[in-house]
Amino acid sequence: MISAYGGGTRPFGCYTEGELEGIRLRIEQLPKVRQEYERQRQLSEQFASREAAAPLHKLGVFRVEPFVFKTPPSTAFLKLSVQIRGKGTARIGGLRLTHSQLGLPVELANGALESGMLGWSQDRENGSKVYLEKLASWQQGLQPSGVTPSGASLADDLQCICISNEEVKGLTILHYGETIPVFEGDHYSVQTALSLEAPLGEGICIGVHFLNAAGQPLGTELLSPLFNRPTLTNWAYLLEATGADANMYMITGESVFAVRAKQKLQYMLADMRVGMDIFRRDGWHDDDTYGAVHIGRGLAAASVIYDQIAGSSVFLTGEETELLAHFRYIAEMMMDTHYYRFDLETFPDEKGGKRSNWNADRATGLGVYALLFPNEKQSEAYLDHALSVINWQLAEVVDSDGAWPENIRYHGAVLHRYFLFFVLLKRLKGIDYFKREKVKGMYRFLIGTVTAPDIIQGGSSGSPILLTPAVGDANVQEQWFRLLGYAAPFYMDEDPQLAGEMLWTWKHGGEPIEDSGAFPLPLIALLYPQPDLAEQRPALDSVHYPDIGYVIFRNGEQNLQHYAIYEASPLTYHAHHDEGHFSIWADGVPVTLDSGTGGYYNGDRHWYVSSAAHNVVQFTDPFGNFANGPLQSTCKEVRFSEELDHASSLIPDANAREYERNFLFIKAGFNVYLIWDRIEGASNSVWNLHTLSTDASIMEQSIDAACLNGKHLSAYIAEPELPVITMGEGAVAGNYPLAEQQHFRVHGGTSDYVILLHPRTEDAPSLQLEQLDFEEAIEGVRLYRISRTDGKWFIAAINGTKEEHLVTVPGLGPLRLLGEPESTSGQPEPTQLRIEAGKIHIAMPR
Repeated sequence: MISAYGGGTRPFGCYTEGELEGIRLRIEQLPKVRQEYERQRQLSEQFASREAAAPLHKLGVFRVEPFVFKTPPSTAFLKLSVQIRGKGTARIGGLRLTHSQLGLPVELANGALESGMLGWSQDRENGSKVYLEKLASWQQGLQPSGVTPSGASLADDLQCICISNEEVKGLTILHYGETIPVFEGDHYSVQTALSLEAPLGEGICIGVHFLNAAGQPLGTELLSPLFNRPTLTNWAYLLEATGADANMYMITGESVFAVRAKQKLQYMLADMRVGMDIFRRDGWHDDDTYGAVHIGRGLAAASVIYDQIAGSSVFLTGEETELLAHFRYIAEMMMDTHYYRFDLETFPDEKGGKRSNWNADRATGLGVYALLFPNEKQSEAYLDHALSVINWQLAEVVDSDGAWPENIRYHGAVLHRYFLFFVLLKRLKGIDYFKREKVKGMYRFLIGTVTAPDIIQGGSSGSPILLTPAVGDANVQEQWFRLLGYAAPFYMDEDPQLAGEMLWTWKHGGEPIEDSGAFPLPLIALLYPQPDLAEQRPALDSVHYPDIGYVIFRNGEQNLQHYAIYEASPLTYHAHHDEGHFSIWADGVPVTLDSGTGGYYNGDRHWYVSSAAHNVVQFTDPFGNFANGPLQSTCKEVRFSEELDHASSLIPDANAREYERNFLFIKAGFNVYLIWDRIEGASNSVWNLHTLSTDASIMEQSIDAACLNGKHLSAYIAEPELPVITMGEGAVAGNYPLAEQQHFRVHGGTSDYVILLHPRTEDAPSLQLEQLDFEEAIEGVRLYRISRTDGKWFIAAINGTKEEHLVTVPGLGPLRLLGEPESTSGQPEPTQLRIEAGKIHIAMPR
């Protein structure tokens, strides 16, 4: 514990005045930290120039408001309009259209107003004015709510349409003239960039006219709900810059930075209060910016920033009193169950209840506030509450493998907020949560899920980097390894092996220092990473995390080039229909990926959560449409060995009597993947495969996709015979050079699927797949031989019956089963294979 705690001398939270010289020296001596400091300095100056040109409430005044709709039958085209209803002034920064069914943008000729109002027309009443307005350099055109700018400079030619209605019932309609081709029966989302300094008489809405192939209208115009809220800068837009200001004051001691941080902090806390009141009253707002999850993050960050500048003498009479009142109001609201139901152990989704990441962020934010305001009347009670929440979550929510049971994104998000709370608890109270096994397990889980070193993300000038896999609401580029860099120094004495493994993973994951992502804490990037600490390579082999439902396949702990992750989860968090999905890296190249996730409030989630966006089987529903699969599955079996890894899961699809997927990674010099989908009593089905590829060849029984970096993925279809194969595309997140994957659909009727996936270099020879005859000829039992041009081969022996069978394959010589014990006394002759009921075995010559 530090002596300054509770004594009234600030700062005392993350550092004291006496520690500043060491912090400044560390920034000078560590190049990575110095680089991050310079980035923050530039961000601070960038915002200072904007603030000099306009008040804070005008800096981020555009919101992107989505409207999701489904096109009716016979629709071939649509036309869009924007309606501004009632007295007042509005600004429209443009339109975007997304084919939500595929997650892909629909190109609009001048939707963003690059060419002024070319292609737009207007209907307006007397007294209304419509004109183009150039956006000033400080304005954030097309800035979605809750997004902090990256620091990139704006284009010089951004402009918007300004509409001023003078009459109480004034109506101005902006018609986007292009006739846009669309597909019938699909979901689309139109996103409108809009700005309102004050509410209109009625509001803004989008109009959609549907047209048939002849250009004739279908029904009446579809109107979106009215948007009629002021779009003044929200608090989240200023958060990172405010932290950067406080950090500049920390290093330079110049009061101008403290003044900047103070002004933004005053604005942010007031805005939080207003938004929280609306959220409590109405439920959901623009997005989650005013919900407990983000306010919890903001409360922690704002408390740290206040502690940094409170001793700077920049607060005028009454300002500090007002600021403290804002803090108290926010903290009190965080304990209001009408605002957030933290009292419930169960809740319909992840946005409520004790188990949610929302509750973790709410509680840690409240805990940080309590620690940094120890003299507030309720601080002790708030701290006790925060500790009770975290203790319960560590015991009841974090599983035995250390996983937060949602996905990697929320595992990282929770661990991120835990980190600051744990640092302050140890520093100010002498309570060390880093020692707890569940907390160590959370860091170990992050290490254990790492992908192959990704050549594409590493780029042409950099080394390949490890990533975290995208499963559910997660994307591979989210930089969660920065958390390992921040926390590793806290384990150097407590658990030096874990500290070394954290450092190794962090460094091989690109050595990220910047606290990126939503609601960053810029200070921790300057204070905690220690790149010069000793690193230790972790043992990374195939692994199963049963509670969260990840099966990870690797080709031995010394060979990280081959990697696959398979989804077999008992959980339903975030509602992705992805049971049985797999992603594969080969020689560091991603060849087939989970689509990841897009935005929560921009209308593209139809794609990212759908079964069609994943490598899964879909079955037709009673109406003949390919339906989404279930949200949960049961992992039956996982086996790992030096030559063969195998996972099987029962996927309880409502449109199949029984459906089991077997996913095998056949090593033994082949490094191929075999999928057997055993299907009983089902309707027609389709087998989805997505490849991160630029071209493809489709033949009767195979697909060959040309992936990135000269890698190919060949799919050999043993079953069904002569399928219909179609090709399309669908969005993939992850910051890859390709924004979409090629999407292949193998239509199999009611058949099983047996498909071999062979990642290979462009010049590597293809494999040969052939069905073998055997003496017993049992229906439901089949043998396939997969051969290389050098004569090496293996056999896949499949038994789709309910009984065990013994088969004899002449002419192949003695066989052995991969991943299973050698033949012993009482077992069949080596030229025979005993195939268990409902099982698949892999055999090779002895």
